[in-house]
Amino acid sequence: MGKPTQTAKPATTKQSEQNSVIRRGEVAEFFRKRTQLVGFSMEMHKFTQYCAEFSDNALDALETYYWQRVSKPKSGPLLLPDPPETLSYLKIPQPLKTSRRPTSAHAISERIKVLASPIRNLINHEPFLVMVLQELEKPEILPSEVAGRNLMMYSFESLDTGMGMTKRDLQQYGLYLASSKSLKLRQTRGSQGFGASSAFSDAQNTTGRPIVVATRHPAERQGYGSIFFTTSKNKKDYLLKETAIPMSFNHGTYLQLSFLNLPYRRGYADEYVRQTSYLNAHVNIVFIDPYGDLYMFPRRVREFVREPSYAMPHPASTSIGDFQDLIRNTSQKSLTDFLAKSYCRLSRRKAHQIVAKAAKRLRTDPITSKDSPKKLSQAQVKALYASFISEKYYAPPTETVVPVGEDVIRKTLQEIFEAEFVEAVSRPPTSSKGLAFTVEVAAVYDPKLSNQSGVGVLYRFVNRTPKLRDNSDCAIWKAASSVNWRNYRMDVASNGLPTGPVRLVANVVGPFVHLIFKAQSKQALAEDDLLLRELKLAFEEVGRKLRRHIVRVIARREQERRADVLLRYSRMVAQSLVNIQSTDSKMSKNQLENLPQQLEDVIVKVAGIDRTISSTQEETEEVAVE
Repeated sequence: MGKPTQTAKPATTKQSEQNSVIRRGEVAEFFRKRTQLVGFSMEMHKFTQYCAEFSDNALDALETYYWQRVSKPKSGPLLLPDPPETLSYLKIPQPLKTSRRPTSAHAISERIKVLASPIRNLINHEPFLVMVLQELEKPEILPSEVAGRNLMMYSFESLDTGMGMTKRDLQQYGLYLASSKSLKLRQTRGSQGFGASSAFSDAQNTTGRPIVVATRHPAERQGYGSIFFTTSKNKKDYLLKETAIPMSFNHGTYLQLSFLNLPYRRGYADEYVRQTSYLNAHVNIVFIDPYGDLYMFPRRVREFVREPSYAMPHPASTSIGDFQDLIRNTSQKSLTDFLAKSYCRLSRRKAHQIVAKAAKRLRTDPITSKDSPKKLSQAQVKALYASFISEKYYAPPTETVVPVGEDVIRKTLQEIFEAEFVEAVSRPPTSSKGLAFTVEVAAVYDPKLSNQSGVGVLYRFVNRTPKLRDNSDCAIWKAASSVNWRNYRMDVASNGLPTGPVRLVANVVGPFVHLIFKAQSKQALAEDDLLLRELKLAFEEVGRKLRRHIVRVIARREQERRADVLLRYSRMVAQSLVNIQSTDSKMSKNQLENLPQQLEDVIVKVAGIDRTISSTQEETEEVAVE
């Protein structure tokens, strides 16, 4: 007789975990291995990406400081002192060019002192952003996949006089999803999100060197410095934990890291910084490239940008999934409070109507306005959502949108390009997907500008941040290329954009844009129908203004050409008139001698041309004939 059959024992929890083939992954681990998803691949745009990520953080910190810490007027905009006339006195200090990285609290403090020395008289009174790229010695040990490539190691440093961070903020800095927009959308560039954390990962992956950060919050009596590695487990491995250090400024942040890339070339990072200064005229920006060239863009305006408000969810932007998630996480006790306090443009009266309509949809298990949102069944949630989206709502509030403004754009571009024609157009705010946005477009035209087409003509901005990549994949590009520029007296390239001595600047602003970026690198906007319409209308409006200018210029030049021909033969005609009139006793000899000059004066006055220019042209033509 055989042995009795043994009943199999249930697997323990520990055994079940060991046998599981699905493992929980960390966001940090995912992006640490895929930094190219946010723009950190071995190419020229990698320099641009470093400048973009940390200049975005710095500009947000600068604006936050002035919004929160500077005394605000009771009415009118926040005004700064008169902008510096020039930053030409800034000189690169000799110790700045160094391959040493700070390795202690004292070294960090000394490095900041050197970097801040050129602006020490302004650093506590002006909004400043300083970025430095330096070439370092290539590390002896390189990853196998890049060992055979022509790569160099670079140091990137950033110094801003923004809000700075508290000691606790510094502990969280560099960890994934420590974002300023994780809960509510706002018209900002975002800070301490995927970008900075991915930059830290790329720096460590390619060089094995740590990140150096020092910061001081205006509410703190001292600054703090830290040297650390970030790990794939979303933690920090410290070489120097948050330590109090003396700072050369009262508020702001300093950062230093190293990375590998192809040899530096001009036209990428420097161009990004240059374009950043176009629509951020309220900030002083200084950039030093690996060749030691100093790029200075002083503040050009006194008026500081207005602070945008946070955008509450709008019913038009809410999907069934968002709706269910809000219900699960709400702290409100009744359906009326949940609806009225979770969304903008939704009053308590409207909330009562929504619940009443939802109750009619339910044959059994009806709901009331006093019911708790968390106790709803799935059928009740679906009925409530169906009633919720069937209502009509006012458009979302537009105070969440802060445009640069036509006057500021016009003044800034005129100073930069010194062109004969600069015009800007700001469209009225509108909304899509339940979030407001507005479009600003400017045109610059001058014969002295080099003839360009494609990338060289169109400058794309989103919330005042330039976009240099994925041009043809962006809604701004597609809207510009859909305009018939021939109607506005301009030649057109094969890509649909105008060619010649013209530059177009387009800026889309508002929290809406954060929903329609095509990728985490935030280089292109998706083709939302309303966005494309607003962009095209703005391009066409500025095109009409440009056409009027071009027509006037053509007419004036034709008039000058005709007058020039008349002036060329005016003395010959006048002499003939003198010979004819010499027999007339009524005209004196003096009148006859002045007749040629009088004829020239009439031609010049009617044509409205410069006599000096015409005389010079006439002399040049006479010399050419001889």
